[in-house]
Amino acid sequence: MTGTFGRRALLIGTLLLTCGGAARAEVDTLAKVRTAGVLVVGNGAAFPPFEFVDDGKLGGYDIEMGNEIGRRLGVRVEWQSIEFAGLIAGLTSGRVDALITAMTYTPERAQRIAFSTPYYRTGIAAAFRPTVALAKPEDLAGKVVGVQGGTAGEKFVRDQYADKVKELMTYNEFPLAMRDLELGRTEVVVNTLPVLRYDLARANHAGLKVTDVWDGRDVGINTRPTDTTLMAEINRILAAMKDDGYLAGLDRKWFGTAP
Repeated sequence: MTGTFGRRALLIGTLLLTCGGAARAEVDTLAKVRTAGVLVVGNGAAFPPFEFVDDGKLGGYDIEMGNEIGRRLGVRVEWQSIEFAGLIAGLTSGRVDALITAMTYTPERAQRIAFSTPYYRTGIAAAFRPTVALAKPEDLAGKVVGVQGGTAGEKFVRDQYADKVKELMTYNEFPLAMRDLELGRTEVVVNTLPVLRYDLARANHAGLKVTDVWDGRDVGINTRPTDTTLMAEINRILAAMKDDGYLAGLDRKWFGTAP
């Protein structure tokens, strides 16, 4: 009896230590950032206007917003550029503290990473060549379609239309997909509407067109699911940014309209 009680007590003690350690890990993520004075953030670096490299410098909507979040946290933001397909692994492995990279919410992603309250409302759409008849997703059938690997646009096409398109071409970076569309190597590029519109507004020598939104999506900041205190602080700052007009100002700057 004493042995059984002892084993139970040991088991309970181990569970308490494990739970306590998990709770401390949650607190330590935010504490570590504040102690170090640095928030390490992963970013895809090739998704204009949210993020892009210009003259060797990282810029865009997400970069400005992320630096402002760091300022309000009282820390410096250290950006790490990671190919989009590797961003989630970069976060879950502990390489970065958070992702600020126009990550759209999907149930599958939410099983691996946490999402903040949305800071942007977007949606899946398509850019297409002027000779192509395209209005609805079903019109992708029989066409050569380009997507950026790891994005919601790629998942949308693969999950629903991969067996219907003529060919599905995957690119590591969004600008490469748009270049091939411009050159006629593909007929359609599927991605999020604001990114497509921004790209075409800057250069559209081939007279490319864009559809309406096919599938609405929310964009959020990401942490590991256990980093609840860090996420709570991010959500607090995002709410303040909405209330004081900072996010509306970013929308006007990068998209020409407020949300």
